[in-house]
Amino acid sequence: MNTYNKTNNRTQWLEFALLQLVKHGPQHLTIAKLCDSKGVTKGSFYHHFKNRQLFIEALMEHWYQQMTINFIEQANTEQGPLQRLEKLDQVIASHDLQAEMHIRAWALNEPIIAVHLEKIDTQRQAYLQQCFVDMQIPVCLATDMAMIGYAQFLGMQQLHPKPDFATISRLAELASSKFFEDVS
Repeated sequence: MNTYNKTNNRTQWLEFALLQLVKHGPQHLTIAKLCDSKGVTKGSFYHHFKNRQLFIEALMEHWYQQMTINFIEQANTEQGPLQRLEKLDQVIASHDLQAEMHIRAWALNEPIIAVHLEKIDTQRQAYLQQCFVDMQIPVCLATDMAMIGYAQFLGMQQLHPKPDFATISRLAELASSKFFEDVS
């Protein structure tokens, strides 16, 4: 088997696992249940992952790369900090974020998932903070703004029915305009 197929199949396993997490919850992420749902033998799983622990590590790394690093790289195609934040909003809006809520719920009972989320949350807030600092906002204030903005992002995901992108954008703009009004 060539390297491309091995990587592709490994990625397919990880994407399949994220779908199973969303559909059935973390209790479905056992080797037996994944293989049964995928219609393959356990040997197929072990061809790509040495054990479940390494699989979970790979799953979280994959999700981090796709939903944090990839988003930041796309946002960084823009020059100015405000344009990067706007691009980040567009990138986020164009992706299905269902796995985010399920991973966060999973972290309540699985300490290793919480460790991964801490890394992800820190990275995401640091990116927002740097954009604000690049807008000449003092570091302490930029740190607070990043946390507020990130908490807003996480909180919006919890609302039912889910607000559409236009509503989320309008609310974010409202919060930003009030903040910048107070800072000026």
